[in-house]
Amino acid sequence: MPVKIIRVDPDSIASELGLKAGDEILEINGQPVQDYLDYLFLSTEDRINVLVRRRGEVVLYDIEAFGEPLGVEVEPIKPRACRCRCIFCFMDQMPKGLRKSLYFKDDDYRLSFLTGNYISLVGLGEEDWKRIEKLRLSPLYVSVHTLNPELRAFMMGHSEAAHIRDHLNRLFDAGVKVHTQIVVCPGINDGKELEETLKGLAGMYPNVLSVAVVPVGLTKYREDLYPVKPVGVEEARQILEIVLRLGNNFKRELGTRFAFPADELFIKTKASFPTVDFYEGFPQLEDGVGMVPLFLSMAKKLKKNLEDICFVTGRAFEPFLRKALARAEVEAFVLGVDNGFLGETVTVAGLLSGRDVVEALKSVSNKMALLPDVMFNDDGLTLDDFTLEDIAKFSGIEVKVLPSNAKDFWDALSQL
Repeated sequence: MPVKIIRVDPDSIASELGLKAGDEILEINGQPVQDYLDYLFLSTEDRINVLVRRRGEVVLYDIEAFGEPLGVEVEPIKPRACRCRCIFCFMDQMPKGLRKSLYFKDDDYRLSFLTGNYISLVGLGEEDWKRIEKLRLSPLYVSVHTLNPELRAFMMGHSEAAHIRDHLNRLFDAGVKVHTQIVVCPGINDGKELEETLKGLAGMYPNVLSVAVVPVGLTKYREDLYPVKPVGVEEARQILEIVLRLGNNFKRELGTRFAFPADELFIKTKASFPTVDFYEGFPQLEDGVGMVPLFLSMAKKLKKNLEDICFVTGRAFEPFLRKALARAEVEAFVLGVDNGFLGETVTVAGLLSGRDVVEALKSVSNKMALLPDVMFNDDGLTLDDFTLEDIAKFSGIEVKVLPSNAKDFWDALSQL
């Protein structure tokens, strides 16, 4: 299938050539373009031949780009659905009646390369494998959970998941490196299983670049699902002990900690966070590994009185946001919001619902509330389809969105 152009930069090579939204890119340099990934790889040459179809007419453009971007935005990749039935899948724990996209489970190697999405390596066809090998899509992000074949097949609900070592080795043979993830479920892949998995993955270093160890996330909506136990304080303490101990060993043996515990494990056990050097460049930041210490480390001395402003966040980050604002000498009110929508065991800001935020804001007297951008999707909607305007209307308070990225957060705050 060709790729459709959805926007043309007016000050670009494409605009000068007369390319328009709606045009379809069929080939670049004689190679078929079937999605954004092909476009990305093929459009970077100094000289490119672009075969375009417009309303049935085919035109060949010979372009001397010399590294300059063509200047078009093409349609995004349509994600492939996951074939697994993981016993801990968060998407299976969503309440009924929400928009369809919230129930869609993607498992797409293209998005793994482009945006860091974790994939299972289950359901890849031979054409997919050959494309990964040809383009050498590295690094990829792989959900491992365990290297025990039978246990992984059980946890992921698919017999093909048992072949994780074979799948990883095929990637390594193609020169593809991976970052990995372990979602720990108490009584299933913790304890000795966790230790063996970490040691096994470390034995694949440097083809395996790192591993994030995160506790399973559970909502209050688990009807007719496998009875996965939550990670309590004692379970978190045991997981943290294993990861830190083995990380120390790996540091001596490999020169890298390799295994990194999620921030939630430190929060649950009330353990002190390590310094930012511990995270070795934050290879697993998007998986919630090192976000809190990085945020604290970037606090600037702003010396601002923002008492009229309310900072909204989830319960997990509430004390750390207070600490960071105090470090920046910013006087403001921090409002930690309980998650009634998914259950109070869900404490991260990114899973707050609009209705929970509205109810919490009704109790404050501040003139303005700053909401974390991770509450909203690309369409500006919360999990329960509230817009920023809806929250302002129903809470009766002015609201704005504040970046969650550490650098952008402090930069934006300095402008208030």
